[in-house]
Amino acid sequence: MPWPAHGEAAMIKAAALGRRDGLAGLRRDFALEELDGGLAVVDTIQREIMPGAPLPWQHSRLMLAAVRQCYAAGLHHGGDVRLEKQRRGGLAAARA
Repeated sequence: MPWPAHGEAAMIKAAALGRRDGLAGLRRDFALEELDGGLAVVDTIQREIMPGAPLPWQHSRLMLAAVRQCYAAGLHHGGDVRLEKQRRGGLAAARA
């Protein structure tokens, strides 16, 4: 699979992790770590390597930024859903 396809998979995974963490009220970060043949974007909580590794040096910082951005978008979405569920739960309890 070519590098851009792996990059897309990493961004999709990051957004999904963000949504899940936002729903749970958690937060994680990602970092670059050396891997045989290049660099890898690593989830700093689970120590899991994101898809696309090893990355060439020239693509690694771009990929890290993309993964962080997709995670942040998912995190905000999940957080909004969590707050809306709490709000609706509070309204239902007030009506009862």
